[in-house]
Amino acid sequence: MVFTSEVKNFIKNTLILTLFFTLVLHLSWGYVGPMFWVKTNAGANDLAFQQADINYLGSIATAMSLQLWQKESLIKNQSVNTASNTISITEVLENPEAGQQKLIGNNMIAISSYINILSTDIPTLLDNATSRERSLNEHISLLKSYYNKTLERITIINEQIADLTGIINQSNTDTNWAKTVMESSFVGYDYSGVDGAIDTYVWAKNKDTRARVYLIYLEKFKKSYTTLQTKNLKLIDTLVNNKDALIKRSTVVIPDSGSELIKTLKLIQTEKEVNAEKTLQ
Repeated sequence: MVFTSEVKNFIKNTLILTLFFTLVLHLSWGYVGPMFWVKTNAGANDLAFQQADINYLGSIATAMSLQLWQKESLIKNQSVNTASNTISITEVLENPEAGQQKLIGNNMIAISSYINILSTDIPTLLDNATSRERSLNEHISLLKSYYNKTLERITIINEQIADLTGIINQSNTDTNWAKTVMESSFVGYDYSGVDGAIDTYVWAKNKDTRARVYLIYLEKFKKSYTTLQTKNLKLIDTLVNNKDALIKRSTVVIPDSGSELIKTLKLIQTEKEVNAEKTLQ
């Protein structure tokens, strides 16, 4: 499946962004780097998921060769509640080193896994399956599971974005207050309160900077999730409405003479036409 250049370059762009903020802010995000280029082999994925402290979704990149029992296990793992693998913005700010790994690393791996599952070579998957029907049904269930879990992720990200926006606004308020105190103290050469104002200013500035970095990440994650959700819905709709053809390995041959007669012969139908016929039966 072909993805937009934005989604295909997402991990690379995020890596560049991380290196930039590491240089400027000295945030020591070295452990996030390996997650930007998730390996497609099962061993590397095991390690990456352990680092992110989230449930292992399986070797998605090799989904086309999964046996039936492996696919069932993958679907079962996918049902884990997303909320158990997330962290609040307050917790991240209180413990950045551990918090960033969940806030950023978790989403990076989830997006990479989502891209891989949507890239599955479905014809090859079905050709290698013992039962084409069962394999197709399981893959559709897996896609639906990813869609539902990602809805949860987007909801959480929206809440986190709202929290970060509130923190940024409060930090601006605290910074302005501290600046006012420092300026008035300087004019009157009154040192009382200066220490507190300086501490507040530095603390608020640091909090504002860190919050803005997280906000950039979350907004990019949300955009990528939304793009993947749209593609997933289209894929699910296509698979569901063409299950019989895929199971029987049927194909429609477009003749050199043109395709105007194909619809007349009812070799292809729209979803609306198929549903209308089912209603009449």
